[in-house]
Amino acid sequence: MISINIIATNKYLEFLPDLIESIDRFFIKKDRVNVIIHTNLEIGNLSSDNGRISVTKNQITHEAWPFTTLKRFHYFLSVEEIIMKSDYSFYIDADSLFIGDIDTDILPRGGMIGTIHPCLFNSCGTPERNPESTAFIHPNEKNRYFCGGFFGGDSLSFMNMSKIISNNIDIDLKNNIIAIWHDESHINRFFLDNTPSSILEPPFAVAESLTEMREESKILFLDKNLRGGHNNFR
Repeated sequence: MISINIIATNKYLEFLPDLIESIDRFFIKKDRVNVIIHTNLEIGNLSSDNGRISVTKNQITHEAWPFTTLKRFHYFLSVEEIIMKSDYSFYIDADSLFIGDIDTDILPRGGMIGTIHPCLFNSCGTPERNPESTAFIHPNEKNRYFCGGFFGGDSLSFMNMSKIISNNIDIDLKNNIIAIWHDESHINRFFLDNTPSSILEPPFAVAESLTEMREESKILFLDKNLRGGHNNFR
């Protein structure tokens, strides 16, 4: 069993039917998948007809930007008992699609999987530079820049990452600090300290309108600007 976490509050719910269909079509077709939807809305029946994809709802409260994304690791912790029933657990952005076959060879023997940002793979990206933040990365540290849109690993490692990052975010919030790219900044600090067992290189993940889709691409991050803009979904 594999878990896939998706956060879909308010209008992000619109993305779920196509995303779940793409999970069923492309994502490790030999295994059952439990899609955990963290949402403030009713979701209806989104399970697959063939029984391979089941859907679990985790009721959350929609908060003003950026807190719904910033607190993603808190949401994962709130369903730890459900996540730990799976051998492996992942997170994917709601505004994404699987576009190519992903087989069991993606699964690490242990530890986490990180995805290099499709637009920032040739640079250190834009990490948090405030030394007061727990997400701080010093300019002298040689980091690669991971996106927050897709990551995962064995469920124990996934929950360990969630506990560490949620605690770091809580520390920052107590000090009135929000990292520059919110949860993604904390993911990059975590992966700098805890090198992923597997790193998914471009063009594994591509960004609609910004990067070229190739035959070997597996994930497409959708362009919200083509769908009403970022503020339309916040």
